[in-house]
Amino acid sequence: MQLNNVRSFAPQPSFGGYFPSIGAPSYGPAQPQMGGMQAFSLLFNIMNSLAQLSQGWGSFGGQTGYPQPQPFDYASQHFPNLQNYNPGVSTGYGGGGGGTGAAALPRPSDPQEFASYIQAQIAGGALQGKTGIAQSDAIPGSRFGQVQDSTMWQASLARNYAYQFAAQAVGANPLSAQGLSQGMQAFDQMKPEAQLFMQVASVFKGNLLNGPGFYDNPGLKTLLESKGLNQFINDPQVGKTDVQTIGAVAAAINSGQLSLNDVINSGTISDLNRYNQVIGYVSQGGFAADLQRYDTVRF
Repeated sequence: MQLNNVRSFAPQPSFGGYFPSIGAPSYGPAQPQMGGMQAFSLLFNIMNSLAQLSQGWGSFGGQTGYPQPQPFDYASQHFPNLQNYNPGVSTGYGGGGGGTGAAALPRPSDPQEFASYIQAQIAGGALQGKTGIAQSDAIPGSRFGQVQDSTMWQASLARNYAYQFAAQAVGANPLSAQGLSQGMQAFDQMKPEAQLFMQVASVFKGNLLNGPGFYDNPGLKTLLESKGLNQFINDPQVGKTDVQTIGAVAAAINSGQLSLNDVINSGTISDLNRYNQVIGYVSQGGFAADLQRYDTVRF
């Protein structure tokens, strides 16, 4: 993505304290720009200028040809372990080489988990574009309706959200228990890089690790367009709502035509420092460990 296409980030909270939007636009009237993202964009511009200056001096010194400057790779510079789970095309991530990528996502052990989650989400007004979800609206007697530990409950919320991304990516209904079950089945078959992206996105959007964080959904749509990936913009809510947008990006990553580096370098993430923390929490097994604790709670 060219540097002059980096979008300014104007976050509109859509997590509602617990859960991001599904059916309603996550971006309303423009909000004041974040200082961190302004600095990030300024850094891009400075590095691009330095790259062009360096190439100009190289040409002046007798080098032939005029190679085009490349965008500053923020991901490689500031995410030193990214190559361990997001290697380049040459290693065939998720195919013939590279590491294991994201830690495995444990499946919920309560058969009512998805139905309980969806019931609470709909009761919170998801069909009307509202974003709250309350444990008191879950199915009585389900684990999702009873677990009191906040970290474990937020982890379960994020897992369900990751399965909603996967459901959207494969064309299932992300707002039904059956759709979440299909998303769970699809998730395990997707490339590790796509799995990592969906897990990180679900945690990043939530309250774990001092969240929530926000994506610039219109900017992610622009990223897909800039890569010529319009086939993944097959839902009119892509670029507007969280599940549809993140699901489209996940599908593009799973296809091998987009990478996590591309997303990080796109200027669409509200807090890159926390994003790095979330990547570590997921890839090093912290997320899976909290889910395993949740899944063993008696109810």
